[in-house]
Amino acid sequence: MANIIQFPRGSGLLAQHAELPLPAFKPFGEPHGETIFSRLLTVAWVVITLMWPVLKWILSIDVVFQFFRMIYHWGTPDMHAGWTLLLHFAALTSLTCFVSLYKPKGKKF
Repeated sequence: MANIIQFPRGSGLLAQHAELPLPAFKPFGEPHGETIFSRLLTVAWVVITLMWPVLKWILSIDVVFQFFRMIYHWGTPDMHAGWTLLLHFAALTSLTCFVSLYKPKGKKF
């Protein structure tokens, strides 16, 4: 037959190593490893992701409108329609990347 080894309960080396010491330094203002910025970023991600199907269409139509506005005002001095188009396109691109690539840490969505 086989020899069954009984491990000690409540005393000995196993019980001494069961209680880990508390960390010596806990960063101030970070409860449970989550900062206010990460919470706000998570809330913004959830809100933008929920509104994304409608928001994507609205921003795409706005970029197309800004493109035709840029073409119309191409030779007009003191009209910065090209920079305005670039700004609106950058906002659409950055929100697309934010929704599709970012996932909050520690959250199960």
